[in-house]
Amino acid sequence: FGLGSAIPRQSARGGVLRTSAAMAPKVLGPPLKKAKPNPAVWEWQDGKEWRAFKEEDAGMLEARYTALGAKAKFVTTEFSFNKGYDTMYEVNFPKMQQINRDTKKVRNIRRKDAKGAGKASWEWWTDESDWAAFNEQDSELLEKAFGSGITPFMTKKLSFNAGFDSLYMFDFDVMTQVNSDSGTSRKIQRTAAGGSKIFGHVKGEDDAYADVLLAGKDSDATGGAAAGVKFDLGLPAAFTTAQKKKGAASLRKTKRDYGPIISKDKHGSKCFDEMLKNEQEFCGEWVVFYHSYSCAALLYEVQAAVGSVLFRFKAEFAGLPRILAHGFKHIPDAARMLEEFPKWKDKDHNPAFKAVGLCATSSLLAPDSEAPAKSVFLAGYSVGSLAGVLEKLLGSVGVPPAKIPKLAKDIVGLACEHGLDTCGIPGGSKCKSGRSGHMLQIFLRRELCDKYVYPSFAYGVPDKKRDLPFSTYMAIAAPIKGQVRITLNPDVFLRATYARMFTYSADPTYHEKRPAFIKQLVGLLEPILGDDAVREKAARGIFGGSPPDWWTPEDQSEMAAMPAARYATSDMAE
Repeated sequence: FGLGSAIPRQSARGGVLRTSAAMAPKVLGPPLKKAKPNPAVWEWQDGKEWRAFKEEDAGMLEARYTALGAKAKFVTTEFSFNKGYDTMYEVNFPKMQQINRDTKKVRNIRRKDAKGAGKASWEWWTDESDWAAFNEQDSELLEKAFGSGITPFMTKKLSFNAGFDSLYMFDFDVMTQVNSDSGTSRKIQRTAAGGSKIFGHVKGEDDAYADVLLAGKDSDATGGAAAGVKFDLGLPAAFTTAQKKKGAASLRKTKRDYGPIISKDKHGSKCFDEMLKNEQEFCGEWVVFYHSYSCAALLYEVQAAVGSVLFRFKAEFAGLPRILAHGFKHIPDAARMLEEFPKWKDKDHNPAFKAVGLCATSSLLAPDSEAPAKSVFLAGYSVGSLAGVLEKLLGSVGVPPAKIPKLAKDIVGLACEHGLDTCGIPGGSKCKSGRSGHMLQIFLRRELCDKYVYPSFAYGVPDKKRDLPFSTYMAIAAPIKGQVRITLNPDVFLRATYARMFTYSADPTYHEKRPAFIKQLVGLLEPILGDDAVREKAARGIFGGSPPDWWTPEDQSEMAAMPAARYATSDMAE
């Protein structure tokens, strides 16, 4: 569709037709007054190009936009290109998308207003979990800084800062705003003229894992799982001594520079100091990776607590990103993931990856194109709703259906009491500091690095230059840098012999209270998973069949308890 027969237009089935036929559009809902002629132009994206809607379609879109506002959604059957099909189309103004409800085909759309041409708008994420616009003066300042290409941008010249004189830092790589005095972090986003957005934190992979949980079916818990793997561990003494001498991986030929945001924050600097201390302790026999997350933190914590009760997981030290083993039947390790990856047009956004994979970086301090630790730690990496996901997770890990609603409510209440940001979950609340970020520090035995990790670019595209194999790169490179994708198989990552993990939370209150929260969370789960039969059923459900041979049905939580000094020692046996 377009302005003439020479311009391609969308078919109702998501393809492209060539025709100049037109009909006056009708929209489901109350009748609208005919839109007055205006300079606004509506366009749809065709590959890398933008094409104009036909005049009558543009008029209908403008009328709806004017009547309902920029946050509206509506459904229509009679775009001019839809004649003879009666296909239902959803138009989503907040996301600037047009969705064919039959085929699920999504097209980007945009509105270009001649009066506002060339002007971008800037917004910040409020305490009410919504976007609010910066005023014009502040937007112009941010746009000028953004255009300069310098990040982070630091300024006191903001309208809302008059009389306070606080230094604000804006990181345009991950779109965050940090008040250096209070430490409060907020997400920001930029909308270019025409409607294309640069979000501070679009749906991150922790949100994507939530999508997998919601899409899961009870029938997933049938069939056998490949579980019970065993590895002979042992590295030459000369090798581990050499690695110890090289020191913490993130500091190899790299300055101890936490960046302007973390360096100005006492709690953030302390967390980074502790992570580098861990690196020094583990650098002989272990490789290290970092995974940033935010809104799915409660899911990770619940999985960790379940892992403590059922599998002796050391939940007091770390959240657990993956516990459901169903997807690992098909993709148990990195080699299998690399075989499947070429089939995924959506790359690491594919559901098969989301179920088993984790995005991470190989250094705490090195720059990164997607989620540099120094930039994303305070604010986290996503904004999103997790409505219904906690309930789905509890059912998936063996909680009886009748007990799920109350247990979910109790868990959210307990999380709020201890300061965990749960604003994406019904009944939850925002943490006081506004710092929703968390960092998971993951140590894996060097012998298992090539088995479960591969080096990657953004979107999980394999990086063959670092695959020497990758364990060799991690041993000889200086500086170490770049993204990785981890197949986080619970059969391996539940076991401290093979993997150690540590959670660091940007909110200082929750970081301090986390051990107490986990202890009480385990206390909520123990009575529900209170006998051998229930625990065995839960373990079979989690592993999609028979549990691994190292598993036993008694309550494992007391055996999981361990002093921090022992867990944080590199040569500790399981």
